[in-house]
Amino acid sequence: MTGAPAASERTTPPPHARVPASPVTAGQGRVRLPHTPDHASCFACGPGVPSGLGLRVTDTDEQGVTALVTLDDVHQGAPGIAHGGIVAAVLDEATSLAVWHVLNRPNVTGRLEIQFLAPVPLGRPLRLRATCTAVHGRKAYATAELHTDGPDGPGGTVAATAAAVYIAVRQDHFDHPDRHTAGTAEPRVPTPAGTAPCP
Repeated sequence: MTGAPAASERTTPPPHARVPASPVTAGQGRVRLPHTPDHASCFACGPGVPSGLGLRVTDTDEQGVTALVTLDDVHQGAPGIAHGGIVAAVLDEATSLAVWHVLNRPNVTGRLEIQFLAPVPLGRPLRLRATCTAVHGRKAYATAELHTDGPDGPGGTVAATAAAVYIAVRQDHFDHPDRHTAGTAEPRVPTPAGTAPCP
């Protein structure tokens, strides 16, 4: 990675994390993905989603994926440049696809950190490189760079970088989204030492 690192302590793999090895290269069948081609209505990579991102993987290897995306006026923040939230979605998708490709397991985003380095232009191809860097228990670590040099790179500006942590889940996590209860419990509110929580 050539851009400024986006990783904080929380998205840096621990020293005893292992380098990922793809079970697919060992002959294991590929799991069903919540991405294209298995889920064509994905906002980020679905090919026919109105106002979607249209991100498409152009190359894969044992470490991750290379992808292209062209953002349009509907993805605009300030005039002529992509909205930061859209850039975050692009980097989330790229790191997610890298983890799925390398580890061949269902995962969800646990943490995503973005470093914005330059404006991201609209209307021209942007190249992404995302890598699954480590695995520790259920956590997978990934990084990505968003380049403005288009499909033929390198040589363009690194406009944004990402560091992410993904958490392994069971396949049925995506089969029955109505059964998830995350976020429905009462939030825990820390109290100063020596005081009782409010009733």
